[in-house]
Amino acid sequence: MDTNSYKKSNFGSAFFFLSKKQKEALGLVYAFCRYADDIVDDNFENAPKLLAELKQDLITPQKKFFKNLEKVIEDYSIPKQYFFDLIDGVEYDLKKPVRFETFENLEWYIYRVAGVVGLMCIHIFGFKNQQTKQYAITLAKAVQMTNILRDIAEDSKIDRVYLPLEDLKNFKVSQEDILKTKDTPEITKLLAFERQRTEAFYKQAELLLPKEDFKNMFAARIMGNIYKAIFDKTHPCKIFKHKLKLNKIQKIFIVLKTWSNIK
Repeated sequence: MDTNSYKKSNFGSAFFFLSKKQKEALGLVYAFCRYADDIVDDNFENAPKLLAELKQDLITPQKKFFKNLEKVIEDYSIPKQYFFDLIDGVEYDLKKPVRFETFENLEWYIYRVAGVVGLMCIHIFGFKNQQTKQYAITLAKAVQMTNILRDIAEDSKIDRVYLPLEDLKNFKVSQEDILKTKDTPEITKLLAFERQRTEAFYKQAELLLPKEDFKNMFAARIMGNIYKAIFDKTHPCKIFKHKLKLNKIQKIFIVLKTWSNIK
């Protein structure tokens, strides 16, 4: 597992200001999360076996990577259950097809593939107020919903529809319309609704962050601001056909803007 892989992600800019120890810890955590996700996406046929092995590596660490990860878990008091929850989350993507009946079902998934990652991170960043956990979970909802809205076209190619089926029904959108990435008046209304929901999560997360943890969550706030910028770039009423990213200059601008708002 590549413990430097986070540097190429949207998180790389956020981790720049952390201590060497924190960067190493986050590098291990990110590598674990990336590997679990890649098992499902790149090794689909062998994924159940590989995920079972991953769980066993967490239970009885023998390899150097997992011994180092175990030390991070101990040093930063990260509940190991978060790692098992993440595996359960990515395992859901092995379903054929991937569907969620209700938003509550989707929240179960989002907590496991994104919420627990946020919780792992705030343990490493250092938090004092327990409310910061709710901040991390809510921000993770906003980030994951941004990913879902951005990647509708890409996910449809592998028969994955992450928007809740109850929402499709309410707006008279068929699964076939999503899978064929059609632009219809009904889809326009559906996407507008999902964007409002996502924007509300960004606003709610901002309100949930306690003042005493504001500075320690600098990296988390950068992550949130980067994804909010990606969210703002997505077309508000259409399925976006290409994966959106920010360039280095745009990320630097966000870092500086976030820094200027430190209280």
